[in-house]
Amino acid sequence: MHTPDIWLCFSGGNALGAYHAGVYEVLYQNVIEVSRIAGASIGAVTGAVIAGNRPEKRVPQLRRFWDLAAETELPFFHPLAVITGRADRRRSVLRAFLAGRPGLFRPSFPGVWSVLSPGASDRSLLNSEPLRHTLTELIDFHRISDGVIPVIITAVDVETGEEVVFDSRSGELSVDHIMASTAFPIAFPPVPVGGRTFVDPGIVANLPLQALFSGQLQEDVLCICLDLFAQQDKVPTSMEETVRRTTDILFGAQSRHAMRRLKTAVNSSEGASITIIHLDYGNRFDDIGLKTFDYSRKSINERWNVGCRDGRRLVDAIGRMPPRRHRLDIWRLSEAGLLEYWDL
Repeated sequence: MHTPDIWLCFSGGNALGAYHAGVYEVLYQNVIEVSRIAGASIGAVTGAVIAGNRPEKRVPQLRRFWDLAAETELPFFHPLAVITGRADRRRSVLRAFLAGRPGLFRPSFPGVWSVLSPGASDRSLLNSEPLRHTLTELIDFHRISDGVIPVIITAVDVETGEEVVFDSRSGELSVDHIMASTAFPIAFPPVPVGGRTFVDPGIVANLPLQALFSGQLQEDVLCICLDLFAQQDKVPTSMEETVRRTTDILFGAQSRHAMRRLKTAVNSSEGASITIIHLDYGNRFDDIGLKTFDYSRKSINERWNVGCRDGRRLVDAIGRMPPRRHRLDIWRLSEAGLLEYWDL
């Protein structure tokens, strides 16, 4: 039986990205070899950590990253154990903005005062320099340059609004390229690379499918798309739910548009076949409106564990793929672990 190339496409989503790590852990445990990765924002971080380490170090290095990111529960808060669920997650978001996260970012000055005071001036609320040091420690960029696993990272040029692709096969990737991909406007400062200034691609293309499939296919491909925002959810009944659902629609719609564009391009040409399996983290537990900045250890662990659960369902689904329908087939992995054809 012919075995297709396995590609991974990681979306952005900041603190939700622990889900990516959980899914990858199961893929690694099941010896599913990945031959190409594309990532945006936290997806770029995940992809670079995987490609920039020997196989046996990939999951431990991902774990190190999220251990740094996760908020440590301080003894001071233990008497307030009655504050659970969404209230505790809101507290985590507030701490992230006021105190930062070690190894990821710190508050910028004047930061928020740039919004509140006409005399202050700053480009972002947070300073992301700690992330630069963390990425340098966790990723072997020489290994990425050697091309063991090609990595494709996207960003947006601030001046032109153009989506730009950084591909390890056509040029050396550095920590600057990943920093550029994670620089979501307002929250983090833009990043200069090669005479241009870039920000997070999530404002235009949060799932970098187009960049991943930009070349001519030589072999059949099974592409696993890991999305961090829910495609569907209930009608909001509160401001909290409205913020959360608006965020999901804003970024989730970009994924649908990306797959529709790919479908049009593939159907108008000839070549190898493509199978896409789409998983989304969706909304779990007591996720709040500002869930992308919820770094509470409980939330991080839950997202990683959900990724592991979905990863196991994914591995099972890959082992019993339905018959091919078209040159490009797009399937969604349901909550029940079933592949449902997504006729966009």
